Order: sequence, then structure tokens, then C-alpha cells
Amino acid sequence: MSTDYYLSLSNLIQPVIAAELAELAQVLPEHLQEVTASYLQKPGKRLRPVLLLLCCEALGGKAEDALPAAAAVELFHNWTLLHDDVIDHDTLRRGQETGHIRGQRLGREKWHLSIEAAADYGQALAILAGDVLQGAVTHLFTRLGAVPAELRIALLARLSGKLNPELLAGEQQDVELSCRPVTEICEAEILEMMRLKTGALLSFCAETGAAIGARQAPQECAAAQKLAAFAEACGIAFQLQDDILGIIGEEKHLGKNIASDLREGKRTLIILRTLAAATPTERAFLQQTLGSPQAGEEDWQQLTELIKRRGALESTAALAEKYLQQALDYLEDALPASIGRNHLRDWARMMTKRKV
Repeated sequence: MSTDYYLSLSNLIQPVIAAELAELAQVLPEHLQEVTASYLQKPGKRLRPVLLLLCCEALGGKAEDALPAAAAVELFHNWTLLHDDVIDHDTLRRGQETGHIRGQRLGREKWHLSIEAAADYGQALAILAGDVLQGAVTHLFTRLGAVPAELRIALLARLSGKLNPELLAGEQQDVELSCRPVTEICEAEILEMMRLKTGALLSFCAETGAAIGARQAPQECAAAQKLAAFAEACGIAFQLQDDILGIIGEEKHLGKNIASDLREGKRTLIILRTLAAATPTERAFLQQTLGSPQAGEEDWQQLTELIKRRGALESTAALAEKYLQQALDYLEDALPASIGRNHLRDWARMMTKRKV
């Protein structure tokens, strides 16, 4: 798939998102409107809506028929980012201030709020902005005018009854893992958290696009189910690669804080594998430093060097490659040789092979 074709699909989505934001702007207060639109004004890679459109085309549908659903999953992804940044106390997203940090600034500029009051105001704005986008997701699915009503209802049922609880369960598992001693966590728990937190939305995108293309309910379309498995495996590979870039990436390229996972004490596969290979002294240092508010830049640098020295990055990269290959096997089983299958293969390789 050429870069031009990818961008052509991505660009199709923008007018639909812009129209939805313009409609919301008619009723939202100024600050809530600004935070709601903030992440969408500097869009990311739009992997999820492009996946949905590619799956629609691969099953014989027209991308234009699926545009409201594609815009909806982009809004869905962005509301999860707004809430996730609050939970993780992140300050940078796509090279700009996160939603709650923007809200803090707005509160200080307009009302000269204290630091504590501004923090509360910013957090409230980010949570409410995420809720606004979540509501807009449902609204956009009702605008799938080219899709039979029965299928629209089936897709909304999958979104509210399957995707929402799965993704939120994954988020809660991520929070819970950070509260538990790292020595009591196993790799299977982390991979399951990744499947739910990252893989579930990609899986939904694939099966939704395929269902629209085939004009069949997702659970009744064999190809949609196989493409969902393909996308879920890609999601795990993507998250493993994202964890690697969080250690060795460059902030200016990633648009987010480097080492934030270490600072927040995130339990990742990289940490578990470093712990398993470390000496007793190194293990003690890792446990003492990970997530510690007392740790400084020198500590984070030492922890990063320990991770590199113990081979955790290489072994995690190898596992990501294994999940990518599994995904490509699902793809080959889902579709006959075709341009559509080639496009999806290229999408998978692009999204899982990001570099620093």
C-alpha cells in the first residue's frame, strides 16, 4: 500500500470529524469545547479508522459507506487517550500538552486559580471531554445511512456490550498491575491486559469494517471474525513495540514523555524480563527505583541501561515479531490473495514496525 493511498483514506475521515466537532461546538462551553477538540486538531497516525476502511474495501464495500464508523472509532480512541492521560498523570501527547494540563492552563489564565484548584479543574475538563467524545461515537454510528438499520444496531450492540467493557477492563488491569509487587506478576497477565486495552479496539475496527463491507452482522461473518483476530494480534505487537520505544525512543519523534512508564511504575513485559535476568543487586535497584517519586534523572538513566544490558528489549522485540507473524497468518486465512489483503498486510507491517 502506497503512502498516498493510506493518506487518501485518512483524509476522507477529517471532514466527518470536523462536522461532528462543529455540531458539538454549538452546545459546549468554551473550555470544554477546546479540550474536547484538542487531540483531534493534531491527529495521530489514524491507524484504527484506516484499518476499518481497508477491511470494508477488502470485503467488497465502499470506503465512503463506512466513513461515519471510521470517524467514530477515531473519536473513541481519543476519548480513551484523554482519560488515560489523567490516570497516568502524563503531561505530553502528540508533542503538545495533554487534556488535563491544557485545562489547568485555561483555568489559571481565565480565573487565576491556585495550583491545586487548577489541577482539579483540568482533570474535570479532561474527563468531561472524554465523555463528550464517547457520546459522539454513538451519534456517528447512527449516521451510517448506507448501512441497513439491523446492521447498525448490531454494530452498536458490539460497541456498547463488548468493546466498552473489554477496553475498560484492560485499563483497570493496567492500573491494578501498577499497584501490585512486580515480583508477583506474570507475563500472561500483561499480555491479557494488552489484548484488552489495545487489541480490543483494533479488533472492533476490523470486524466493523468487514461487516459493513459484507453487509453481515460481525458474529455471522467468518471473514470479519478472522480479521478481528488479525487486528487483535497486531494490537499486541504494536503495544510491545510501543513499550520498547518508551525506553529507547526520542521524545521529539514520539510526541510524549520518554521513560514515563518507568516513572509511573508500569508493569511491562520489558520490566518482567529485566527482573528475571538481573543479578540480586540489580533486582533490588529495579524494585526500589521503578515508580519511585524520589528517583531522579540519573536513576532513570541507570534503570534504562540495566534494561538494555539484560536483553529485555531484544526479547520483547522478538515476541512482537511473533505476534505480527501470527497476525499475518490470520490475514492469509481470512482473505484470498487480493489487493485488499495486500493493503492490510502493509498496514500491519507499518503499524508494528515503527522506529525511533
